[in-house]
Amino acid sequence: MAELILHHYPESPFSEKVRAIFGAKGLAWRSLQVSMVMPRPATIALTGGYRRIPVLQVGADVYCDTALIAEYLDGLGNGPSLYPAGHVLAAQTLARWVDTELFWAAVTLRFLPENMGGFFTNPATAQAFAEDRANFAQGAQVRRPSVDEARARYARFLSEMETQLGDGRPYLFGADWSIADFSVYHMLWFIHAGGGMAEWLGARPHAAAWMERMRAFGQHPGQPVSAEDALTAARDAQPLAIEQTSDLPGIPPGTEVNVAPVDYGVMPSHGTLLRCDTDGIVIRREHALTGAVNVHFPRHGFSVTRY
Repeated sequence: MAELILHHYPESPFSEKVRAIFGAKGLAWRSLQVSMVMPRPATIALTGGYRRIPVLQVGADVYCDTALIAEYLDGLGNGPSLYPAGHVLAAQTLARWVDTELFWAAVTLRFLPENMGGFFTNPATAQAFAEDRANFAQGAQVRRPSVDEARARYARFLSEMETQLGDGRPYLFGADWSIADFSVYHMLWFIHAGGGMAEWLGARPHAAAWMERMRAFGQHPGQPVSAEDALTAARDAQPLAIEQTSDLPGIPPGTEVNVAPVDYGVMPSHGTLLRCDTDGIVIRREHALTGAVNVHFPRHGFSVTRY
């Protein structure tokens, strides 16, 4: 198998989810740190337009969105499955709620003045970030909650989490971790990275102990790789053979399509449709810097339209 190359930046909460999964599964990985703001020429050459972070590159196959990245990584490495049979529906439902509803509360809370910490190194960085995210938000179908609403949402969630963990279980659904643990972890990691809300966890000892267990997984950094070497890895590899199928009426395999998130960051990726079914979406792309690559997306939360 080709090396696992994560395109990410240190402050990215969704990247922390994947970094923690790497640690929990004992997986070696390469770290391609990208800018917190656009442009990201190497990553965009691979994805064809999709600009959310992180992106996982495995040779000439590129996996977008942490829901899909986690599914791919689950079959690798050590330890229990992220999707335990007895709890898969509950774990997946909680993970999706955290990655959407709790995420926007987390954004509101993380950028409170008293909780900013060292997120921005200087005013110019803060201005560049604000301008980049304003462009990123164009066409978004989500609403960021007010401070009061975000505080109430997070307080309720923490109280329920404290109760769930109160019987001494090490993880949210019992003795083993699930995808829900990693989704909740990266959101709490983001909220508390600024240091201004430490008392929220301090008042909930079971949640705080769980947080320290999960935080330990994220302490295993990848080996650095350059953008040039990542692009070379794509050019030197052959994309996976994909069984071509489509469940979309009027959009068969071979159709030129755009694939885009449906909620925010709706910039599309353009390519030739190889597969679209309940397991996911795959398009084939060609670029001078990468050669032929497959770009993979989850089905949930993404749209496919004719180009």
